[in-house]
Amino acid sequence: MNREKRVANYFLLVFSGISIILLSLPLTGKVRAFRAYAAYLYDPLPYYGSQGLLKLRGLPSEVVRVLTADMRNRRLEEDLRQTVLLRTEVESLRRENERLAAALSLSTAAPAELRWARVIERDPHNWHRSLIIDAGEEAGVMVSMPVLAPHAGRLGVVGQITEVSPHTAKVLLLTDELSAVAAYLTGSKWEGLAQGQGSYGLKLNYLPVDAQVRIGDEVATSPTSATFPPDALIGTVSRVFERDPFLAFQTVEVAAAVHPGRLKEVMILHRKRKGAP
Repeated sequence: MNREKRVANYFLLVFSGISIILLSLPLTGKVRAFRAYAAYLYDPLPYYGSQGLLKLRGLPSEVVRVLTADMRNRRLEEDLRQTVLLRTEVESLRRENERLAAALSLSTAAPAELRWARVIERDPHNWHRSLIIDAGEEAGVMVSMPVLAPHAGRLGVVGQITEVSPHTAKVLLLTDELSAVAAYLTGSKWEGLAQGQGSYGLKLNYLPVDAQVRIGDEVATSPTSATFPPDALIGTVSRVFERDPFLAFQTVEVAAAVHPGRLKEVMILHRKRKGAP
């Protein structure tokens, strides 16, 4: 046992002596390159700034090129992250500006109060029929309140409140079969009734037989609507049906301006009675 310990001690002394000798000798380019790589991977911060020049001094040109390229790549990645963050903030401000512009463009005869709410739930089986928002009785939301959303700098019709709980509310979408709103063609002023079809398309019924309607004509809420403010955008004419000789009116198909699947936030309109505080 003592003999094995002595052999181990001898080997330790020999290796220690060799290590001291190697450390005292001048480093070759390969050894300096390896040490620089290892130090940079372990702690790259000392290589940035003015101290980096001292760290790179005396290293082979290939090593300097690789390390500077990696530092440049890291800086570019950080700049890219900052750019993405800035772009996200700008987009958020743009959407906020669009919401405010739409709110300011609201024209209604009676004083109105606006409340914003987020869409928190959709029923996959009733995608074009209803959705749930995160504002309820405690936020002043009541049944039959109209729900709108900004669209291309204007207010677009979403639907109306049908159920209310303390913190949430259910919105019956305009595209639901049970929804209908008085509407008119903004170009010709002809009025009709826009009715949901349970899909992205609506129908505008009761137009005069002699009304000239073209695809692309704009459809908006009528001033005669008892629920929605006038001139809120409903959609555009997407199809003109052949006139039925047995009907005293004609019908056109309307593509909804506000797609239910794209809604993230909505605007709830509370019309105050005249003289109310």
